[in-house]
Amino acid sequence: MRYLLIDKITKIVYHKELTAIKCVTVAEDYFFEHFAGYPVMPGALQIESAAQAATALLEVSNGFTKKAFLLMVEKIKFRRIVHPGEMLLVNVKIKSLKSDSALIEAEITSDGKRVMDGEMIFGLGDIDKFYPVKTRHLIDAFYDYWLKDAEIIK
Repeated sequence: MRYLLIDKITKIVYHKELTAIKCVTVAEDYFFEHFAGYPVMPGALQIESAAQAATALLEVSNGFTKKAFLLMVEKIKFRRIVHPGEMLLVNVKIKSLKSDSALIEAEITSDGKRVMDGEMIFGLGDIDKFYPVKTRHLIDAFYDYWLKDAEIIK
């Protein structure tokens, strides 16, 4: 994955919700073109940040027995522009959960103000298909880092 768009998971309530932090820095390479002289975090990467948080919620909650993958983005609204130097709070909640899919409600805030919100639909599939055994240690390392010091409620 080229972009890791959550820096830390601060809280996870299994099968319910997750809160993560994304610190937006001017060193991120997309700012050189988006936009030169007036850096703005692309909306697509805000969606990706929420999708990564939702993926973590679904995969951790299922004990890494299922891989979550984004199927559809619905009702996403961008409320204001995000600039370097902001700390984003990424909140995702499970609205409905089936054996093969989940509906997620996502909200991103900065300084208590809403930046983005909407819904996403995820598929849930065979984890071995997406995370082969030979590379699983890389995924485990990301999750170990993201979850270090997180409040975990099972």
